[in-house]
Amino acid sequence: MQAIQGIYDNGILKLDKKAPATKSRVIVLFTEDGTRKKMPKDEALKILYKHAGSIKGDIDFEKNGYLHSGAKSDIITSSKKTAVMKMNRSKEQKSRRRTPWDKKGERSAVQEFLYQHYKNQYEARHPGLTETGETAVINAYEPEECPHCGGEKYRRNGYTMNGVQRYKCSGCGQTFTPVTKTIFEGHKISISEWMEYSMNIFRYVSINADSWNNRNAFTTSRYWLEKLFLVLESYQSELQLSGKVWLDETFYSVRSEDIARTEEGNKLRGLSVNQMCIGVACDESCTVCVFEGYGKPSQKKTYESFKSHIAVGSTLIHDNEKAHKKLVSELQLNSIAYDSNEIKRLIDRDNPLNRVNRIHFLLKSFLHAHTSFDRNKIQGYLNLFSFVMNPPSDHLEKLEILLDFAFRIPKTLRYRDFFADITSSSTPLCK
Repeated sequence: MQAIQGIYDNGILKLDKKAPATKSRVIVLFTEDGTRKKMPKDEALKILYKHAGSIKGDIDFEKNGYLHSGAKSDIITSSKKTAVMKMNRSKEQKSRRRTPWDKKGERSAVQEFLYQHYKNQYEARHPGLTETGETAVINAYEPEECPHCGGEKYRRNGYTMNGVQRYKCSGCGQTFTPVTKTIFEGHKISISEWMEYSMNIFRYVSINADSWNNRNAFTTSRYWLEKLFLVLESYQSELQLSGKVWLDETFYSVRSEDIARTEEGNKLRGLSVNQMCIGVACDESCTVCVFEGYGKPSQKKTYESFKSHIAVGSTLIHDNEKAHKKLVSELQLNSIAYDSNEIKRLIDRDNPLNRVNRIHFLLKSFLHAHTSFDRNKIQGYLNLFSFVMNPPSDHLEKLEILLDFAFRIPKTLRYRDFFADITSSSTPLCK
């Protein structure tokens, strides 16, 4: 595999291995032998247009233009098809800040009106870090220990240019702020925007729709979602249901391209590996959702999934699924089981499993808002859904809890690292 590294601007590719990191791109090319070598301009152009045909216009190789292997950058792939898709996507995802009239000297009255209105709306949605008042919120969180070494002795050490309190560890000597080693470390977009984004996710808004509504790049919305997953990664681990507990499984299909078929090309029938099994349990106030695997649930999977989430001696209301037997026995649960074939004929208000069935409906509505999501991230979506479903019901109170998690839980994810992982694992970007 060979790659060109350089600056791509307005359809012109100027190659330079020392290209600024903020502008550098990599276009992957494939040669027959895959060896590292310089190539004549004509030969390189043929390969480029053949495998990355979305690049249009002139290509300037200049003096230091060359092909090399092992390049590190935003776009690295081992698939010819993916190479074309990546370049198409990077071209389509232009900045939401831009308008068709940015570089136009004289604008018509209509153009000027649209230009000013759009710019004003964009600036209103994207205030500077110093304009949001978030500095006071950040400074309100005093670290419990040094995020670098865990030392508990540190002192105040001035402020950053944005007014954020800086500390210096007495042990390792490194400086830090309340956002160091959190999801907000190095953030360039205000926390208030992340809060608005989270509110939209709580309302089942897709990240694609949120991207357009808030005029953020789609990649930013995808990145923020992953940060939500990180913050809520351990959220359900402490949840325990008690009293009356309803339990039932629901199923969600794998992505269409991952569907397993018979030798004749037909889909597998019944609860096959094409169906993700999601166990849902709830009591009078809380909900727990766990990915149990693919196909029909088993006693072992159900027990391992819920043994720490249901209090011993609780009353389990379920559909007499065989997979629940070990759970009932080991936790000494009072089992109230119903025949699924009989209760499915009942109207909702008469159905004894209506409470958990309603959660199934809301869960699928939540997942449908992100229809083409990466199924490997299913537990992240379930943790988020559980957080949305559980008290408090007010979204602002949820945000308060979420912010506290974000500052107290040492989780961090850099933008470049996240998308490097996505590219190397061929994870789909469209969620």
